[in-house]
Amino acid sequence: MLTDKIIRTSESNLNPSLDIHSLNISSGEKLPRWECNNAIYHISFRLADSVPQSVREQWLRERECLIANAKQSNNELSKELSEELERKAQYLYSEQIEKYIDAGYGKCYLNQAEIAKLVANSFTHFDKERYILHAWCIMPSHVHVIVEAMSDNDLSKIIHSWKSYTAHRANEILGLTGAFWQRDAYNHIIRSKKEYHFQIQYTWDNPEKAGLQNWRWRWKIDNI
Repeated sequence: MLTDKIIRTSESNLNPSLDIHSLNISSGEKLPRWECNNAIYHISFRLADSVPQSVREQWLRERECLIANAKQSNNELSKELSEELERKAQYLYSEQIEKYIDAGYGKCYLNQAEIAKLVANSFTHFDKERYILHAWCIMPSHVHVIVEAMSDNDLSKIIHSWKSYTAHRANEILGLTGAFWQRDAYNHIIRSKKEYHFQIQYTWDNPEKAGLQNWRWRWKIDNI
């Protein structure tokens, strides 16, 4: 089963106190949400106009088709294959989104210094009080954050706080109404030191990957 595989992977865990048995998988608008006590996460969310709705719906249909086909058979071998195909479908969807938003579709409001600073300040405001930041990067149309929720602080509430505050203030600054961010956010539990270093570097390198030079709006902890 998928949870058993995660438990086996967690033997090389970055955080020894990670409580993998507390793993909870719930459904967001279109993506699953994974939460676990004492986990470090890679969070990503994007502006509402960063992918055209028609394109997004097409990708979602392709993803759901892969998942549905994977779930058709009931034997144990097929179950393992089903889980693998489901993870592949989620990965392909995320990769499609990432490549599209790196291309800079939409208004790219985060390219404006005042808006980028607003979002950066929202990340750092409760650092070491409600959560611990490990890295973040604000791209023109999306953000990446490596974060660890502190005790008694719910990850979904942390993300909601970031998005709600910045959406309200950004709309005021820009004279806009309506959705600023996409409704959902992608989150991934980091389960090993190797993966941790990869995710930190991935977040840091995102501007160069998208062809942006001397990018100001990023940060990572000193020991990486």
